[in-house]
Amino acid sequence: MNNFGPAVCLEKDGPIALITLNRPEKLNVFNVELRDQLYETILAIRDDPTVDAVVLSGAGRGFCAGADLTEFGTVPAVIKKRRIRLQRDLWDEIRRLPKPIAAALHGFAVGSGLEMSMLCDFRFAAPGTKLALPEAKLGMIPAAGGTQSLPRLVHQGASLEFAFGGHQITAEEGYKLKLISRIVPTEELVKTTVDYMKVLVGRNPKSSSWIKTLVAHGMDMPLAQGLARERILVARSWAKKAVEAF
Repeated sequence: MNNFGPAVCLEKDGPIALITLNRPEKLNVFNVELRDQLYETILAIRDDPTVDAVVLSGAGRGFCAGADLTEFGTVPAVIKKRRIRLQRDLWDEIRRLPKPIAAALHGFAVGSGLEMSMLCDFRFAAPGTKLALPEAKLGMIPAAGGTQSLPRLVHQGASLEFAFGGHQITAEEGYKLKLISRIVPTEELVKTTVDYMKVLVGRNPKSSSWIKTLVAHGMDMPLAQGLARERILVARSWAKKAVEAF
């Protein structure tokens, strides 16, 4: 395993990059150190031509228990966090990563931990994994894109109920809501997620990257503009196929 830093570990399984949140003694809560190391890791993976897809997981008893409120919960820290985010927008880098990314959830994915997973393309979860956006109970608003990611995955009414209530649901309930992609036995979770991503990109990694880019960027633009971008990449992919045929 290659340490990208003490809070984030990075290793490779063939063309798959496996990122592990590595603050198990703190339940992988999201602090400045983890945020900065994860940001640098995502950029490195983005620019690495040997990586075709990514799996994001957490060490220890759970995926991520949310933000470290001892760092992010005070007014000066919130203002500073917002300023840093404008300079280093980790959430947008994950969302727009031009390579498929899956989250492997176990134990709990709470607050920004769940929000981070919702920015991924797939969410595999171990049975009984606890999911929650508890910010409303604290008089706060989800700060990692949750109000926008959730209704893109789950029906709007269910999204509002979940975000308003701040209550906890299980992975099985999340699967019924289509928030979770697949339930996988705990002992097989990471391997199954990695194997799935290998199959996903195995046929044609470049096409997978193009499709991911079209979907991620298309959510931010009118349909006509998205279709125009699609036509450009379709022409490029067919031209590439024609060259390979000779």
